[in-house]
Amino acid sequence: MNNTTSDAKALDIFDEHIAVRIVRLILYPTVFSVGLIGNFTVCVLILIAKSKQFRSVEGYFILNLAMSDLLVLFLYIPFDLAYLENQSIWPFGFVLCKLINVLTSISVTVSGSMLICIGFERYIAIVRTLSGRLSKGKALLMVIFGWVYSCLTQVPYVFALTLEPDGKCWVDIEWWPSQAALNLTYITAIILPQFVIPAFCLTFFYLRIVCHVWKAHRLNSKRGIYSNSDFAEKRVKQNRKTTRLLTGLVLVYSICILPHMVIIISIMANPALLSSHFTRQLYEFARLLKTANSCLNPILYTLLIRGFRKDLKRLCCRKSKSDTNSSLKKSSRSSPRAEDRQALSPSYGKFHGTVTVKLENGYDFEREDDV
Repeated sequence: MNNTTSDAKALDIFDEHIAVRIVRLILYPTVFSVGLIGNFTVCVLILIAKSKQFRSVEGYFILNLAMSDLLVLFLYIPFDLAYLENQSIWPFGFVLCKLINVLTSISVTVSGSMLICIGFERYIAIVRTLSGRLSKGKALLMVIFGWVYSCLTQVPYVFALTLEPDGKCWVDIEWWPSQAALNLTYITAIILPQFVIPAFCLTFFYLRIVCHVWKAHRLNSKRGIYSNSDFAEKRVKQNRKTTRLLTGLVLVYSICILPHMVIIISIMANPALLSSHFTRQLYEFARLLKTANSCLNPILYTLLIRGFRKDLKRLCCRKSKSDTNSSLKKSSRSSPRAEDRQALSPSYGKFHGTVTVKLENGYDFEREDDV
């Protein structure tokens, strides 16, 4: 919807290839549906969570990330799809021209900020264990700062966005005194907070976490903690899985955001690129790819956070468990000697659970055992 130079105003409406429209009409609803279901599920799980993990600081950050992702999906996809299908004519009026574009950009910036907060919390919990975990008060301040900072970065666009008489919703570059001022605004309000800072921080935090995990593994091996071969093998597998997942979080964010930023920088360097129909189509799909990051985050939670998988399974199986419990109650009423038979069972009184073995540097290993 937004363009950076007045040269785009001279472009005529062009007839899109039918394949472009088909792909758009498939991708936009798919991203919206997957993101809506995933992020709504995340919000429900955190708000009704029984696990301590989601009642903690990390849960606050994930909840705000899911909320910002929902805002991105609700504000961008329906309105942008209608805008493109209406031959790039904005049908929703002057107020929504400003509001939708600004709020969408704010939500994307908040998503990046919350990813930084999650990475920082993990870094403190794993690498800086002696300094203690983040308090809920500090987490609340970080969340508030993320939202306020994201809003402040978009203030110029509140004034620069305009709706032309022909129905075009543009960024009016004449609001800035010079092209250099416009480029500086894009760098400080879009490129840095939405890509450069989150990508750098996530890369730093997770590289430090991965290095710490492997360093702790080597140290514990030298001290003979991994004397059991099965124990050592499980530890190596867990380390590899952690490395893959943490690397995937950085890569997914970078892959989704980087193409949009590259196109913006290219247009800033050469405004004549806007005269290309291919560039405009590429720009719109790059924006959709940036939005797709909002629907991929819940998938990353499922892969990365064990507590999330447990709560998700508990939520999905709640109905079946309630049905099972009701049938068991009926069965126990009909069989009054069930407790006596259970008491005679050789496995009665044993608990099959999880034993956590504390290793060096606050690194835990979990194994299933009979207690």
